[in-house]
Amino acid sequence: MPEMIPVSEAKARLSELIRRSDETDVFLLRHGRVAGVVISSRRYDAMLEEAEDLRDRLSIYEAEGVTMSLDKLEADLGLAAHD
Repeated sequence: MPEMIPVSEAKARLSELIRRSDETDVFLLRHGRVAGVVISSRRYDAMLEEAEDLRDRLSIYEAEGVTMSLDKLEADLGLAAHD
């Protein structure tokens, strides 16, 4: 479950939040709204790699002129369908 921390509180707990960010999302709140996210470098690198993989897969579909339904594309890319 994501952790929601006011920015004012996060300043005093930064080291702890960085450690926790390896396992969970840490959202920083300003005036009750999300102002930022603390994420570990390991998770950040994994997100970048996944995004690059998805871009590569999409470019293959585009280069081959493949057309398909959105549901099939989401399934092929391992994405959950939106309700």
